[in-house]
Amino acid sequence: MDPPSLAQRFRPTIARIDLSALRHNVRLLRGRLPADCGLLVPVKADAYGHGLLPVSRVLEEEGAEWLGVALVEEGLALRKGGIQSNILVLGGLADGSEALAVESGLTPVVYRSPSVRALNAMAARLGRTVQVHLKVDTGMNRLGVPVGHLDAFLDLLDGLEHITIQGVMTHLAEAEDARGPFTEAQLVSFEAAVALVRRRGHSPHWLHAANSAAVMNRRGTDHLDLDDFARALVRPGLAVFGHPPDASLDGAWPLRPVMSFETAISYLKKVPAGSEVSYGRSWRAQRETKLATLPVGYGDGYFRAFGNSAQVLVRGMRVPVVGRVCMDLCLLDVTDVPHVAEGDRAVLLGTMGEAEVTASELAAIAGTIPYEIVCAVSPRVPRVYEQGRPD
Repeated sequence: MDPPSLAQRFRPTIARIDLSALRHNVRLLRGRLPADCGLLVPVKADAYGHGLLPVSRVLEEEGAEWLGVALVEEGLALRKGGIQSNILVLGGLADGSEALAVESGLTPVVYRSPSVRALNAMAARLGRTVQVHLKVDTGMNRLGVPVGHLDAFLDLLDGLEHITIQGVMTHLAEAEDARGPFTEAQLVSFEAAVALVRRRGHSPHWLHAANSAAVMNRRGTDHLDLDDFARALVRPGLAVFGHPPDASLDGAWPLRPVMSFETAISYLKKVPAGSEVSYGRSWRAQRETKLATLPVGYGDGYFRAFGNSAQVLVRGMRVPVVGRVCMDLCLLDVTDVPHVAEGDRAVLLGTMGEAEVTASELAAIAGTIPYEIVCAVSPRVPRVYEQGRPD
């Protein structure tokens, strides 16, 4: 079932996307980077739940040099939607996708020998040269050519006439610890890898390793050996969407969250002291209690873990979620909220007046990271896009 259009929407549960906040964050990042540093914004996973095409259109307008996707399918959706920007397929090309990816102007990340051979063969048939970004594994141990195997991989590339190295990249495993020994070791390994690529006769234009945490910790470009041809590229994702990637960075930059998650009270009732609430009767009223039912639950991405733990904003007040969160519904104790009424707005993530519920707060409750909080908002929750002034 496709998500409802706004014209068909009856339930008040929405994710509000503030595109002016997105512009603010991009400009803030730009202002804190060297003038010649390029910006790649990952828009994978539906732009971290914010909406692939609306977000990418704003990023294109703001002059982001690159957009990053995890899948060829995401890149094709961008092209179908009219996006003209450079698109880097961060996860590499799935077998069989090479021709369609290249014909659509997607730039592959390479690190697998069979994949790069298939890419070269396809490029030869099409009579063109394909620019790629070479991913080096400096310690993440997820994707990339291990540093110790890089010489042999370059031997392979040297025999592939239709492949050109446009960029060299790696990924930092714990960039929140900016000056820690592991991050430092990764950056030293990356510098050595870039030097080897150059010694082997390649001239990569883009060098990149820095994610949001690295950029905010000012490790975006200082580790790179840039020559007259090479430019640094940074890859901040969560920061662009307004959230620090780690609790240690809370408040470090004046980021503005782009998403708010909200609904409205659908039902109010009073229950006597001693009443037990929701599945498993995990919460008991200690007094006569006014309960508010919200039409939102874990089927919408509001985690079951938030039961008896999270708070929601109603009439500018924080009120507790009581009982277990259900698939489509959850309950609040609104006894202390003056004049509360059915239809009142309820903010699950975002601000109301001076009060705020942050992604970091919800992540701490769920034992996860802010990335998962925003990515988890279900496709059945309509996104409502708002334009405004970025500052």
